[in-house]
Amino acid sequence: MRKRKEKRTLFSITHFTCCIFFTMVRFKAISSLLFFAAAILVCFVFILHFYAPSYQHPDTIRPDQRIPDLQFIPKGSINEQLTTTVFIPAKSVQEITAPTIQCHENLVTIEQYRSRAVVRGVIVRFPSSRSDYYFVQFRWFYRSWIESEMYTLDRWRTDLIILVDNEFPNKTRLLLEHLNCHAENQRKSRRQISRCIIVDHRLFSERSQSERQSYIDKYKTFDRINELDENVDRLFAIYDYTSQLNNTQIVMYDFLMVTTMNTFLTIQFGKYVPLKCAFLIGAPPDYTTWYSKTDQIIQFVHTLLFTLKEVNGSISIDFSLTIKNLEQILLFTHQQVDISCDSKLTTYRTYIYHLKCYAHSTSLFSEKLFRQNAYDGFDKEPFNIYIAREYATLMALQSKVMSLDVLHSLAVNVTRREVFT
Repeated sequence: MRKRKEKRTLFSITHFTCCIFFTMVRFKAISSLLFFAAAILVCFVFILHFYAPSYQHPDTIRPDQRIPDLQFIPKGSINEQLTTTVFIPAKSVQEITAPTIQCHENLVTIEQYRSRAVVRGVIVRFPSSRSDYYFVQFRWFYRSWIESEMYTLDRWRTDLIILVDNEFPNKTRLLLEHLNCHAENQRKSRRQISRCIIVDHRLFSERSQSERQSYIDKYKTFDRINELDENVDRLFAIYDYTSQLNNTQIVMYDFLMVTTMNTFLTIQFGKYVPLKCAFLIGAPPDYTTWYSKTDQIIQFVHTLLFTLKEVNGSISIDFSLTIKNLEQILLFTHQQVDISCDSKLTTYRTYIYHLKCYAHSTSLFSEKLFRQNAYDGFDKEPFNIYIAREYATLMALQSKVMSLDVLHSLAVNVTRREVFT
């Protein structure tokens, strides 16, 4: 009886062991099948990778691939392979000026620009008449330049470039020199720190006959005039200066902003440049502010001179025709410059580079009320620099209460950044 029990126990153990063994073998077979199936699936996905359409990050999509949004309004395309019908004006841009601008950096992101050495210039025309009046505007413009420099990058440089003619009052020139704005400050190297530069410009009427003839040969409209009005002379001065930049071997300025002095540069201007070769343009009908790559600015000014028109015996600038002629090759962008100084818009984490004060404004900020001393005593108020109208108010008030020595000292401390290698 005992032996029979032992045999039965031994048989049970053997049976149990066999079951475990066969179960393990069966489990391994199933695992192998699963592993084999997974390998086939991976190979299948790998093969599909070459045939499935690829997806791109928005920052790497070309302007001609991107769907236009409310801010960027591409009027044409530089891609000749597109089959979409594009309207071309009767007078094509090739008939006006050549060569056309090609965007070679349309894939460069803002992060890549921030790692580069970028040099920018902000060009303003300082009128000779009523120079005391305009110097008030220049002071707040100069103060906003300092503020934007506080937020800029160590490897970036931004120059103030002031165009003046030979009738410019010596008294106002001395005030500018007190702020370290000199004709001798012309940029000679991209490594030099940000600076304020005076550029002497001769009026068209005071040019020699041979010099005037060289412009007449290029721009027929000049043959019918002797003296330019203030707006056209501003355009002539800008073209004269940018043409000199175009003739230098070294590109001193990667980007240019052309504007007027009743404006404020924002803190966002210190950190951003137009991407995808966009051309930032101010509000119509004046379009007084342009911000883009240097070669695009030169192209724009060149075309403006070609499209000058005579109305009732005087010469006027036709911005609409110029934009129409260039909209096939330039990506015009609105609502980033010439934002009203009394705007409630925030400048924090936005692309607002530039504020402009309009004469008709009577709300915060108003140049009219500012000149009537309505803001006196409010320079200690806790203004929010991220709100457009409060930022403009603070810059204007500080420029008024600060002496020229203090403004100059502040500019020196801000622009004295480490020279990049």
